Amino acid sequence: MEKKLEENYQQNVYLSDNNNENLNNSEKNIKIKLKMKIINKKNENEIKKIKNLYYSAFPKNELLNFDIFFSNNTFKGKKIFAFYDKTIFVGFAIITSKLKISNILYLAIESELRRKGYGTQVVKNINNFYQNNRIVVDVEDPDKTEINKEQRLKRIKFYLNAGFKLTNIKYFWEDEYYIIMV
Repeated sequence: MEKKLEENYQQNVYLSDNNNENLNNSEKNIKIKLKMKIINKKNENEIKKIKNLYYSAFPKNELLNFDIFFSNNTFKGKKIFAFYDKTIFVGFAIITSKLKISNILYLAIESELRRKGYGTQVVKNINNFYQNNRIVVDVEDPDKTEINKEQRLKRIKFYLNAGFKLTNIKYFWEDEYYIIMV
């Protein structure tokens, strides 16, 4: 049943990533319209999906205890978003904002939905939501380690394709080197 649902869904995916070299010409012109939902403590079903993706999508050294995102004392100005293509959970973003700066702390797309244009559309939705803010994202510096270097380079390429630019601002936090993109 799950396999059949996946096959049916695959046939109905709407694409928006015009830069994806794996798409044919007819697929490049189809647009995704994602639903963006702000999540709070009461959204138990979404929290469970987000939490599972959070722990599977990021390296252990970059993870915080997920419950900290729902603490009133931590991450003031934080919003957690869930993204849906119709009723299908696509991914999430956790963003903090202060003084017209919004920082994407975490953004992840379900593994089976990656490279289909969803991440690009999520970034567009974030840009629209925070249209009066400067949006920044921290990415791991690929030059500082060989561990998951390919994944780091792909992440940087994704954000470059989404309109971000690398800066010369680098920092070290929790045993990891980061570069800020704007």
